[in-house]
Amino acid sequence: MHYRVSVYNYFARRLKNIGWEFIVRSNALQKENPHSIEFDFKEVPFTFSKYKEEINELNPDVVIFFLHLKDTVIWPLLHWLKLKKIPVINWNKGANLDNPDSKLRYILFNYIHGMCDGLILYSQHEMKYVRPKYHSKTFFANNTVNFSDFPEIKETKKQIKDEFNIPFEKVVLSVGRMGVSGGRKKIDHLIEVFNDIKNDQYGLVIVGSGVNDGLLKNSNNKNVLYLGEIYDAKNIQISKLFKMADLFSIPGHVGLGLVQAFYWGLPMVTEDGLQPPEIHYLINGRNGFIVPNNDIGELKNKIIYLLENDKVRSEFSKNARTDILKNASIENMFMGFKNCIESIPQLAQNQKTRSNT
Repeated sequence: MHYRVSVYNYFARRLKNIGWEFIVRSNALQKENPHSIEFDFKEVPFTFSKYKEEINELNPDVVIFFLHLKDTVIWPLLHWLKLKKIPVINWNKGANLDNPDSKLRYILFNYIHGMCDGLILYSQHEMKYVRPKYHSKTFFANNTVNFSDFPEIKETKKQIKDEFNIPFEKVVLSVGRMGVSGGRKKIDHLIEVFNDIKNDQYGLVIVGSGVNDGLLKNSNNKNVLYLGEIYDAKNIQISKLFKMADLFSIPGHVGLGLVQAFYWGLPMVTEDGLQPPEIHYLINGRNGFIVPNNDIGELKNKIIYLLENDKVRSEFSKNARTDILKNASIENMFMGFKNCIESIPQLAQNQKTRSNT
């Protein structure tokens, strides 16, 4: 959850301003987390007995779940909290978007939706997975990162390229946890695209975990550069790479990489398919392109088109930054949580009592 730490720091500050304390319990915090923690945090293994003990000690006004169905602790904990009459909010995508047509998962998600006092979705586009009778208790917190974490980068593109030994004139950047053989990010599709590009001034720069030797062995060394994982406390190195690039591409699961790319004004090229909620920030033909799923030829065409057309790419770049600042601010995300909390009568009454005292 390392990228969540800065988001939670913001939530903790904002909630404190309106009289709430923000406490987080999780089974693990990523070792590479670069952010200082400004909220009450403790690692607690995912067992019902340990979380029951923790909740009894804290006596919270509300519990917010950020769990998968496969995290089995959710099932006894949810029912126990209902018996304790502690309101429960579930923060999720409304369905498993990697398998949205699963009837079993649909039943399980709907059961949780019904049991919870409030629902928070990643975006309004997931409302179709929530039954109409639960719409009144559903709120939206557009998934994002905390833009205030991103530093000002004064170096020029050329200086950054020299620092990282990047030889290309035009750069497509791809950042994320790629997974084995490309995984759901489909980094193998990008490597195949650049294996077919003859212009050695057009290059692909890959940053992140999960790019194995077998995948790299099949890549064209003249057009593909893998930098591995990059972590630094102030996000300087990764921000330099975003500033240096011309385009951003993750053919598969775009995730929050799209948000970061748009912040730095990088148009996005990706594929249609089982995409996460962040895909809705991308408007085809305005700030990037969405090509048919697994159509590597069209993926290549759109990448080449934007690399070769500076005027169009510049227009997309401006649109990308404008759109993400408007639609994905951390304050908008926080307000989704605040509005959900305040919609629960029991919590609203508790807050009113605290305010009066």
